[in-house]
Amino acid sequence: MEEVKSKGKLQGFTRAILDAANKRADAVHAEADEQEHSTIERYRAEAHLRSEQRRSMAMAETRAREDKRIMTETLAARRSLLTLREDCAKSVLDDVRVKLETYPAQAGYAGTLDTLLLRGLAAVPGAKSVRVLLRGEDMSHAEHLRKAASGVDMSFGEGKFTLGGLMIEFPLQHRRADLTFDTAMEDLSGRFADITGFGMEGSDGN
Repeated sequence: MEEVKSKGKLQGFTRAILDAANKRADAVHAEADEQEHSTIERYRAEAHLRSEQRRSMAMAETRAREDKRIMTETLAARRSLLTLREDCAKSVLDDVRVKLETYPAQAGYAGTLDTLLLRGLAAVPGAKSVRVLLRGEDMSHAEHLRKAASGVDMSFGEGKFTLGGLMIEFPLQHRRADLTFDTAMEDLSGRFADITGFGMEGSDGN
């Protein structure tokens, strides 16, 4: 009878140990499951973050390449347009120069000189004495120019310009009226330079 009790105590002790072991095993298993779940979630989060970072980097690189492409094409278009404008301006200026060079030989040139003379005199009202500069080949127009402004004492000299027109000097007023074709051509060329030229900002990508 005493032996049975001892066996009963041993079995109870064994069960207690096994129960404790099972509980510990369950706890360890649960902890392992939690750690596994936590590790998987952390890995998923890190993988997602890396994926988003790669995607953001890829998008940034794509945007940078696209911006560079657009800038390159824009600058190329600007250069092409500038070349076209310069070619057009040169063509127009060349045409004007040819017309000015041939105009002095035409019948209307004498009347044009009269008109230019009166315009220049009107710029300095009351002038009674002037010196008119002409091209050497235009000195033959002096007589009709005197008649065009008979109330003004007029002397003539040879000017250092080649296309035509005239220049009026007002000695008493210390002024001068430049009505030469050469200066008109320079002014026209300057205006075309302003029209055709434009900045190339951003050519370095900034």
